[in-house]
Amino acid sequence: MKSGRILLASVLFVGACFAQTEKPSSQEEHFYRLDYVVKEVDGARVVNSRNYSTMISTGHVSEIRTGSKVPVSSDNKVEYMDIGVNVDSRRPRELENQLALEISAEISSVASGEARSGEPPRVRQNRWQADVLLPLRRPVVVFSSDDPGSTHKMQLEVTATQIK
Repeated sequence: MKSGRILLASVLFVGACFAQTEKPSSQEEHFYRLDYVVKEVDGARVVNSRNYSTMISTGHVSEIRTGSKVPVSSDNKVEYMDIGVNVDSRRPRELENQLALEISAEISSVASGEARSGEPPRVRQNRWQADVLLPLRRPVVVFSSDDPGSTHKMQLEVTATQIK
């Protein structure tokens, strides 16, 4: 009977020791600040830029939503269209002093000067999605596309900084 109690106490002690051990360092959660810059460029000249920042931790999701709802009328009925910037960051993971993650971005705007009276507005839209590898503390252009109606380009630049 005494040996049974000693065995039970030993099992409970070993179990408690395992329960109190910390996660291995490879599974620790780390936090990052992601600074996004949406740039409209003409050649080497930046025509317009907008900045967005968010925080993300390894294994989680971060979303940025900003913009306006633009009314669109048809058949005496008004509906609203979302115009603006949407950026989603998913599945962040560390790879040798770099941050790997999936980024999807949608940037839309109402084309100025092209709308005719009574017609719905024309919308310009850029959509990108990719897995990217970002060096820490260094800005990287992850997406770029030409504007078919001008000599401009739309770019998305990201800087990842680990938060201690």
